Amino acid sequence: MQISFYVLGERFKQHDITSSTASALDADAVLNFVCRLTHTVLTKSDHSLLIIDDQTERLTALDEHLWSFDATSFIPHNLILEDVITLDKLSAPVTLVKKMIPDFDGVVLNLAPTAPPISTHGTLPEKILEIITSDETSKQQGRDKYRIYRDLGFELIYFPIN
Repeated sequence: MQISFYVLGERFKQHDITSSTASALDADAVLNFVCRLTHTVLTKSDHSLLIIDDQTERLTALDEHLWSFDATSFIPHNLILEDVITLDKLSAPVTLVKKMIPDFDGVVLNLAPTAPPISTHGTLPEKILEIITSDETSKQQGRDKYRIYRDLGFELIYFPIN
């Protein structure tokens, strides 16, 4: 299985006009990147996409962004905030959830701070996409995920996004 790390650069930080220094992460820019990546996955893969995030507020914001980020395209998706979800509940090409769905074999875009629980003995996703932002917490979480995936023997790919 392939794991792709998308490492977001400085343009994803908000800039304070008065001091010209980078401050907090620009949440809208990150969500717009997730929307573009989602669109790319849908056009390049026949598999469905599962977007995982343990932050309900960010999942809800992403749901809104997917409806409106591009006036010329529509990304059919479903937001499911239940704690237990089975494969039979997946009805759209893109599903936003709080936890990994067992035996999901499509593409996983993981926004959660930890790697999804996957077993090399069961059904594996086709691919996992990880987004790492430029703040130190996200970088450390990315390092931790990298070690987990490396130790499981997966192919790791790095994409710097500036």
